[in-house]
Amino acid sequence: MMEYFTLQQDERYTSFPILKELHKKIDFRHINRIQPHHLPDTTLFHVQAEAEADDLDVLSTQLFLVSERLKPLIEMYEPDCLFKLIPLIDMIHNKQAIYYLPIFQEIEALSPRSEFTVDRSVIKRLVLQEDKLQGKRIFRVAESVKPLIVVRLEVAESILRRDLVGISLKRVEVDS
Repeated sequence: MMEYFTLQQDERYTSFPILKELHKKIDFRHINRIQPHHLPDTTLFHVQAEAEADDLDVLSTQLFLVSERLKPLIEMYEPDCLFKLIPLIDMIHNKQAIYYLPIFQEIEALSPRSEFTVDRSVIKRLVLQEDKLQGKRIFRVAESVKPLIVVRLEVAESILRRDLVGISLKRVEVDS
């Protein structure tokens, strides 16, 4: 049986950039493989950040973004992944960082044993069904409202071998 992990921002890091006017610039309905052409290739965001904000390699509190350092690894394991360029500008501290919005394939992979909140907006317990995963190495869980990115074990190991910052990998239950 394959092992899978969620890929997200490490919650222990509390100093990171906050994107301004997010919903004015990005229509979340278009962050998928069907309508990526509705998103501009580049979307610049002004951010609110502390002077010593951490340069994290994954930002996932508002939008799922990956750093310039993580992008090549994703391309290596998922060559068909689409990316939109997202420069982040901190005018107050005169800093900028380049991030990318990856558009992963979405897979309906939830097991009936998965648990949701009452309104089904949040997955409380993620359980994947192995036969629906098709051996994919990186994908987005289609049933999740918020971007929920899952990686296979070899991708997780590759991430851990690099000097990346602010990434959390949590094992996911898989039903065979």
